[in-house]
Amino acid sequence: MLVKFTFKNHKSFLGEQVLSLEASNDEMMQHNIERVSTALLPQSAGILRTGAIFGTTASGKTNVLKALDFMKRVVLMSATKVQIVRQVEPFAYLENSIDMDSHYEVEFIENGVYYRYGFVIRSRRIVREWLFRRTERLTPLFRRDEYGLKVMGLSKNGARLLAPSPSTLFLTVAGSLNLEINTAVQDVVSWFSKLTISLTVKRDDLFLLAQDEEYLPRVMNILRKAECGIGHARLIHEGGYIDIETTHRVYDSSGAATGTVSTRMFQDEDLYSDGTRTLVCDLVQVVRALDTGGTLFINDFANTLNVFLASYILSLFNSDAGNPHGAQLVITGNISALIDKAFRRDQIHFTTRDDDGQSHLVRLSSIPGVRKSDSYEKKLIENAHVNQYKLT
Repeated sequence: MLVKFTFKNHKSFLGEQVLSLEASNDEMMQHNIERVSTALLPQSAGILRTGAIFGTTASGKTNVLKALDFMKRVVLMSATKVQIVRQVEPFAYLENSIDMDSHYEVEFIENGVYYRYGFVIRSRRIVREWLFRRTERLTPLFRRDEYGLKVMGLSKNGARLLAPSPSTLFLTVAGSLNLEINTAVQDVVSWFSKLTISLTVKRDDLFLLAQDEEYLPRVMNILRKAECGIGHARLIHEGGYIDIETTHRVYDSSGAATGTVSTRMFQDEDLYSDGTRTLVCDLVQVVRALDTGGTLFINDFANTLNVFLASYILSLFNSDAGNPHGAQLVITGNISALIDKAFRRDQIHFTTRDDDGQSHLVRLSSIPGVRKSDSYEKKLIENAHVNQYKLT
């Protein structure tokens, strides 16, 4: 489970930003919290199962997700021929921002262990990297900077021989070696592998339906609640081709049903809205996250669904029965009535953008004067044009 994501100098963000899913001591909506041992998170009330990033258009909501998505791609691709580190996108409106530190760090729990992992890119080179684990106390497993590498269980000379190039993470190198820290390294890679950031609709998401025959019926069960007229559906998977074929009733002029007709969601694109295809692909990711215990981010989720369906999907994650593996869902959207219906104060972050083009990420519960009884939607709308953090 994701505890915290910290980043800076990425796209529209220059200063350090923190997206926290660590619950505060708030008695509201206790079902939204996954309890964890205080040995993992001292003095913690638990981890939030759901969260939201709200804000006006172009305020930076999507760029938060893109920062985390970039971090994931570096972790999974730095050892490949793709020059992923060189694809870093520092703050766009400052000269020489490429020569400043772009910082990415996640704190998470995987297999009952707390980890803190991160790296820094400067001038398109990895200049720092670290991995910590907490059992009884926070312990460094490896630390890397421009002067060298230190690895638990290795001598200084041994670590020096394993130091990777500035375009490659040590995390990637360590995974192929027989090191004392291998279990931790595997946990980190496993967590990133289950992390999903859904930025745009992708037909390839349907390939996940081929992994488990129960996925499509579960998707359709949720989809029927949207009342979009889709009945029976089956997966069409022929080599590299994949689609969902749905069946619809056909009626005569008197309104009597005369038969059925089958259409394909992506092939017959004129018969389905972009919103329907997006919803289906998002639901595929929702079902997979609930099945694997992964952390899922969905962009513009709150903009494309009605409040009832959005609240229902969030309730699946906030239910012990519906979410037995500790999955998380974080959504982005414009300011909407969903804020007051589904979230606690500590589950809501919002983005603003100032006159210098800098975006800022702010947690609602960190702002003085915001009470449990307030309408969060009204507060945010009233202050959406103000580049300050106080909501008064």
